[in-house]
Amino acid sequence: MSSGADIVRLMIEPARALRYSFVNDESELRSGWRLVVFAATLAVVEVLLAALAGTLGIWFPGLRDMLKLPETITQDNSGRVLIYYALSSATNLASILIASLLCAKLLERRSLASVGFKFHRRWGRDFALGLFIGGSALAMTVAIEAGFGAAALERRNESALALLLKLGSLLAIFLMAAAFEELLARGFAFQALLHNVGPLPALAVTSLIFGLLHIANQSASAFSTFNTVLAGVWLGVAYLKTRSLWFATAMHASWNFATVFVFGLPVSGITDLRYMTWLKGSGLPPHWVSGGAYGPEGGAAATVILVFLTLGIWRSKLFRPDEEMINATRHGARIQRYTTLFESRGDNQ
Repeated sequence: MSSGADIVRLMIEPARALRYSFVNDESELRSGWRLVVFAATLAVVEVLLAALAGTLGIWFPGLRDMLKLPETITQDNSGRVLIYYALSSATNLASILIASLLCAKLLERRSLASVGFKFHRRWGRDFALGLFIGGSALAMTVAIEAGFGAAALERRNESALALLLKLGSLLAIFLMAAAFEELLARGFAFQALLHNVGPLPALAVTSLIFGLLHIANQSASAFSTFNTVLAGVWLGVAYLKTRSLWFATAMHASWNFATVFVFGLPVSGITDLRYMTWLKGSGLPPHWVSGGAYGPEGGAAATVILVFLTLGIWRSKLFRPDEEMINATRHGARIQRYTTLFESRGDNQ
C-alpha cells in the first residue's frame, strides 16, 4: 500500500516534467517557446499599428493614399513611392522595436539596447566599417558581373541637388529596413537560440528562415534563396563577432543602398525605386552570374563575395565582442556561455 509520501511524489513528478518542457534551469522559458512568444507578440503589435494607421487614414485621406503603393510606378509618382517605403519601413521598425522591448524585458530581464543597438565603446567604428564593407562588397559583386559582360550601367541626367535628396531619402529608408530585418533575424530570436543552444544552431535556423522570408519576392529562384540564406550566415557571423547589431545593420543597409541608388539594380527582386537612382543598371545574361531580374543577390557573383565576406569577418581580428555587450546579453546565465563562434564557456543548459 502506497504511503502518503509516495502519493505526493507521484503527483509532483508529472508537474515537474511539464514545467521542464517549458522552463529551463535558468527559470526562463525555453528558447523555442521564447521564439513563439516573440513571433506572436510581433504579429499582435503589427495588427495594432495597422489598425491605428487605418483609423488615421479615415480621418486623413491623404495619409491613407500614402500608405498604398501605386499600381503603376512611373517617374511622375516616384516621390509617392518613396513616401510609401519610408512610412512602411518606419512602421515595421516601430513594430519590431516594441516586440523586442516587451520580450527582452519580460522574458529575459534585459534592456532593449542589449538586443543590438546599445551605444557601447566600439559601436561607431563598427557601424562605419559596416557601411564601407557592405557598399564595397556590392561594388565588387557588380565588377565580377561586368567582367562576365553580365552588367550594363548608364548614368541618369539628374541635378546634383536631386541626387543628394534621393541619396539621403534612400539611405534613411534602407537603414530603417535593415534595422528591422536585423532585429527580426539576428535580434531577440537569434539571441534566444544562441544563449541556450549555441551559435551553430542559431545561425542555421535563423539563416534558413531569413532565406524563406524572401522566397515569395518577385523573380525569386532556388539560387536567390540559397544566396539569401548565405547572406543570413554572413550577417549572423557579423553579429557573433561583435554581439551588437551596428555592424550587421550597416553592412546590410549599405549593400542594399549601393544596389539601388548607386547601380540602379533590383534588390531582392524589388524594382519599385528604379527612378530614385544615380545609375541605371541592368542584369544581363548569363543570369546565373548577374541574378537577372532578381538583382545581384540572385547570381553567382554575389555567392563568391558573400562566402569571401563571411570567412573574412570570421577570421578578422578587427572585430570582437565588447565586454559591455556580453554582460548586457547574459540575462539568466551566471556567465556568458558562448563567446566565440564554435566554443563555449561553462555548461549549456
